[in-house]
Amino acid sequence: MKLNNEGLHPQDINVISNNLLDMLVDIARQIIETRPENESFQVNPDDPNEHVSNWHQFGIITHTKVVLDAYITTISEYFIDWQVEDKIKSKLAVKIDNIAKYDLIKIGIILHDIGKFARNFKSEGGKFEHNFYGHEAISENLIIYEDSFIHKLLKNSFGLTIPQIAYIGRIAGLHFELGKSRDAARRASHGYSISFSESKECEKVCLDIASKFHDFKEEIGILFLCDSLGKTDIRIRVEKDEEIDLHIAFIIQALEERKINPLLINAIKQLPVNVAITKKYLQTI
Repeated sequence: MKLNNEGLHPQDINVISNNLLDMLVDIARQIIETRPENESFQVNPDDPNEHVSNWHQFGIITHTKVVLDAYITTISEYFIDWQVEDKIKSKLAVKIDNIAKYDLIKIGIILHDIGKFARNFKSEGGKFEHNFYGHEAISENLIIYEDSFIHKLLKNSFGLTIPQIAYIGRIAGLHFELGKSRDAARRASHGYSISFSESKECEKVCLDIASKFHDFKEEIGILFLCDSLGKTDIRIRVEKDEEIDLHIAFIIQALEERKINPLLINAIKQLPVNVAITKKYLQTI
């Protein structure tokens, strides 16, 4: 990897990204806690059954790759349709130590869920059940703490600067921030729905989030959209809540044919809502 006085060349990001993708299984195994409940997780960190299979079709590593693909190939069509492409491009063209935010986000996406490999456990009915609560903050900490092997890998092996690593960490830490709009939606009469995305309550939530993270506001929308698209490749495109139920037969058939957890239907039905919330957010801020 060639360095000059300005740091990494932009083309080096693709090298770093490819290397990190290749290393994800080994990275996962270094993070996974050694305990009997994690034995199969250690063997196959990408097993969908070790994830949350009622909300994620894929294992953690495959999910990460689908999120990255959505970022690179898919989301621009949404931004063009929503007429927010120019402001998104302008923000992502900003450079941190000679590397555009657009490229640094690739690395952030690859590492955004590494905190899930440090999953938590709680006792349910006499047996331990895992969960991933707080994984966003854990992911960020694994990236930004100087003693972390992830931080040392990014800094010493890949030549990333501290400001670049801090930005990558923030991507991991805030990738689900817009998803917290669900709390406000549940208190509203609409619930978490496409109708909620069209409401004043949703507009207020969007403005509050953007105000709280003013210098990172566009990224919050981008990351939530990509993460949502990474939950499943069974997707429906609708504009109204009542149209979602028209696709239920198709969803059930797809799940049955592919032998996927039937409870994934909830994630598939929720995807259009997540898209609508992102649209409202990016058009509002």
